[in-house]
Amino acid sequence: MTLKLVRELGIRLRIQKRYRKPKTVVTADPKPNLIKHLHDLSSVWHTDIAYIQLINHRWVYLATVFDLRREKY
Repeated sequence: MTLKLVRELGIRLRIQKRYRKPKTVVTADPKPNLIKHLHDLSSVWHTDIAYIQLINHRWVYLATVFDLRREKY
């Protein structure tokens, strides 16, 4: 239905090529999740950085910090 509406309205689609993840070879054994076995989460923070492309094709960074002691599991 979307394609039909696009054609009727004369909208041109801009399709980007999908990103192909490079092939990697893992030679190390996986490590266990050590956070699951902690009883005191007072010193554990979870962080992440995301790259976001804006409409004007500029890039911004989003950095988050999550304090695990604030959450109740």
